[in-house]
Order: sequence, then structure tokens, then C-alpha cells
Amino acid sequence: MKLIVIGALLALMVLAGCASTEPQAEAPVNPTAEEQLGGEVGLNDVGMPDWVFSPGPDDENHYVVGYAMMANRMNSMRRAQAEARNIMAEWVSTVVDEVITTYTNDAGEGANRQAVDAFETVSRQRAQAVLSGVQQEDMWVDADGGVYVLMSLPIENIENDLLSVVDETFTSDIFDRNDAAEAANQMMNDAIAKYFGTPAV
Repeated sequence: MKLIVIGALLALMVLAGCASTEPQAEAPVNPTAEEQLGGEVGLNDVGMPDWVFSPGPDDENHYVVGYAMMANRMNSMRRAQAEARNIMAEWVSTVVDEVITTYTNDAGEGANRQAVDAFETVSRQRAQAVLSGVQQEDMWVDADGGVYVLMSLPIENIENDLLSVVDETFTSDIFDRNDAAEAANQMMNDAIAKYFGTPAV
């Protein structure tokens, strides 16, 4: 009887040893985020989507990434979205600066300074309206609960708004509607076209 019991115990020990050597299935890197993203599409070898490292622009949109880790998921998402909008606002401001720089380089430092100041003021005032076109494209949550959001803004939105500001600036009552104003108007349009790489109209 003792031999049967000992044999049974040995058999159980052998089976337990075999079971422990079987490879365990790895837990998903980020199951919550994968559920939100609909799977692992676009995740790189450390589990982050490629856009976290390099959102990059394309021909139609400018992309930015915001990040936050707050007390809960909803607050983190809202804070990350706010950070992304702030980054986008900085980009819009940089665009305005670049356009003005191109214009003054082509027209001369002292040329139509009043027009440049008016263009800059109106552009910055209307930036908030342009930023209303910012949309969330994607979201990813890291293992610590930090939230990354990918936001986009159609480049056409800011380009069209700047062209509209130019027309508004140069047709306002502060300028005489003469050949010089018309030439300055066209030169500002050319500066916008240079920045965005589109033909001037």
C-alpha cells in the first residue's frame, strides 16, 4: 500500500514539474490602450504607437502629440488634449512669424510696416477660431496610466485663414486702395504660398 501511495506522489510531482516548464502566455503590453485602439496595429517594439515618437505632418494635416498623467483617465485625456492644443497654437504662431519674415525679406524692412502689424494682430486674434478645427485622431495609454493623444489640424484651414486675413488687412479703411497696397497684398499672398508650398493666386 505504501508503494502505491509513494508511486502516486511521485507521478503527481512529475506532472507538476512538467506543467511549470510550459511557457506562460505573455500579458498584453497595454490591454486598455489596445482595446481603445482596436488591437496592436501601429504599435512598435516597446508597445507605443509610432506617432508618439514622430507624429509628423503629411500633405493635408499638421499633427501634434499631447501627454498627461492625472488622477484618473478622463482628467488625463482632457489635460493631454489641452497640451496638444497649446502645441498646435505655438505652431500657428510660428507660421505667422515665418510668413511675416518672408514678406519683410522680400518687401524690405520698412515696407508697409503698418500692414505687417495689422496682419500679425488679426492673425493672432483669429488663431483661436482656427484651432477649433483641431481634431483628435488617436489615443494611447501607457502602462502607468499616462495618456497620449494625437491631434491634427488641416493645413488648408490655417492657409485659407491667413489669406483671408491678408484680404481683410489690405482692404480695410487704414489703407488707401492704390497700386502700392495691391502690390503689398500680392506680396503677402506670395509669402503665404512660399511657406505652404502652394502656388500664389
